[in-house]
Amino acid sequence: MASIDNRSRFIVRVQNRDDLERTFPYSNTNKVTQYVDDLKRQGFKPRVERANDAYAVCIRRKGYPELNRTVGSLPEAEALIKQIEAERARGLFIDYSKAHKETFADCVVRYIREECVRHKGFEMETYKLNGMLEDAGCARVDLAPVIAANLATYPHLENIKLRTPTGIQVRKGSSALAWLNLPFAQVKTTDIEAFIRERLEEVQPATVDRELDLLSAICRVAIRTWDLHIAKNPMDGVRRPKYFNERDRRLKAGEEARLLACARDEDRLRSIERLTEALMTGAREVAARLPTVYQRKAHIKAALANCRAQAETDHTHVPELETFVQFQLMTAARRGETLNLTWAHVDLDAQTAFLPLTKNGRSRTLPLRAELVDLLSTLPRHSDYVFNLTVDDLENSWTRLCARAGIEDLHIHDLRHEAISRVAETGQFTLIDLQAFSGHRDVRMLLRYAHLCASRLAAKLDDAFRAGLAHKGRRRTVAGSISLAELANPQSDMPTAELTDGAQEVPDHLPPAPASNVIQLRRRAA
Repeated sequence: MASIDNRSRFIVRVQNRDDLERTFPYSNTNKVTQYVDDLKRQGFKPRVERANDAYAVCIRRKGYPELNRTVGSLPEAEALIKQIEAERARGLFIDYSKAHKETFADCVVRYIREECVRHKGFEMETYKLNGMLEDAGCARVDLAPVIAANLATYPHLENIKLRTPTGIQVRKGSSALAWLNLPFAQVKTTDIEAFIRERLEEVQPATVDRELDLLSAICRVAIRTWDLHIAKNPMDGVRRPKYFNERDRRLKAGEEARLLACARDEDRLRSIERLTEALMTGAREVAARLPTVYQRKAHIKAALANCRAQAETDHTHVPELETFVQFQLMTAARRGETLNLTWAHVDLDAQTAFLPLTKNGRSRTLPLRAELVDLLSTLPRHSDYVFNLTVDDLENSWTRLCARAGIEDLHIHDLRHEAISRVAETGQFTLIDLQAFSGHRDVRMLLRYAHLCASRLAAKLDDAFRAGLAHKGRRRTVAGSISLAELANPQSDMPTAELTDGAQEVPDHLPPAPASNVIQLRRRAA
């Protein structure tokens, strides 16, 4: 059973009076009648028309879900009914109505609640997607209930610490995301490309590409998993921005020494600050009992000066940042892998650190050099984590370190590149060894380090051709079997050796002979 309901707008017009024209939704017939009566009382002759631009199609059939769809004309509605009934009769029916009911913003919200919780990059993904929703005029998704609802299923959400909103806009917004409010089936490739063009004026191409990765993932999950069928994926045909952002930053002469020296100084200041705060506990309790704000502030100020002076002489130096920098340079671990490393996975006797979960989804074990083991042994074990640093603490400390050391354009991840490069430059490891050290899943990612292994290749070439010697312009042959073709071609790569007892000199002017003819050169009797 199928029905068509005309839901076109009502248009009230008065001849030669365009200023009196009014449009009303199909359901507001009372307002239409009231407006017509008002015009008649004023002496006008209004007429009521239908726009004929919206027809609601409802198809009901046993064994199939009810289908509701709105189209733009009566012929289109009749054609839709015939198409769906024919497809159902042949068992080829695909329900496109769901994609017309849910907006792209609805898909973004659902992706945050159902898919982002499965990913290690939950915090960054939700940050970007919530920013897109906000740019489109939609409400942000509150992450606290999302984490609470999925904590039992995805334990990695325990490590996420939601940041307190400060009201400071860090992300550069976009004004070309109004299409998020369109039904999923109506979003076009041109909408996304318009977003790309506008976004490239604000941020780098790499940032745009990562945001497109999220939009592509949403479209893919919506179509394949949520069964939001559409005629064409809007991401098909999207032309992504081209860019090259591969960094090749290496530590220059003296930078490592300055960086470690500043890290030791930063560790000293952090150690003093920690002891100062511990000593201030009693002073703050006393200040809280004082009657006036002036007395409380004066007491805390005086106590703070005394406690800091005592902490400067009594503090215990904890080389946390220095060890972190050395850890990155000696293991080539990623920042997140290092910050999430726990003491339970560190075996100082075996000189190993186990990473149960890495960026590529596989576990791996880091080899720890003896110098690094000594540094790790000096760290206190006040918590489960080896490094008691949050991402924000590390970023702020890193900025201060580089500024104090006079080092420009150095990222934390550059230490990983430096570590891999140093291992490659030793010339003692193959690309396969380098892959095990770096943790790259695809060996092609290591081709950028292949040129650093050239010294090892040169040594191998020397070993391979060391036996190839010349004597008075003639090649020497070794006792054994050689072909006439090899004898006739002095430029061949035939292995040679020094003349041994019984070996013969082979003249360079021998005529060519078939390769199949083999001369057996036998050692003569002494």
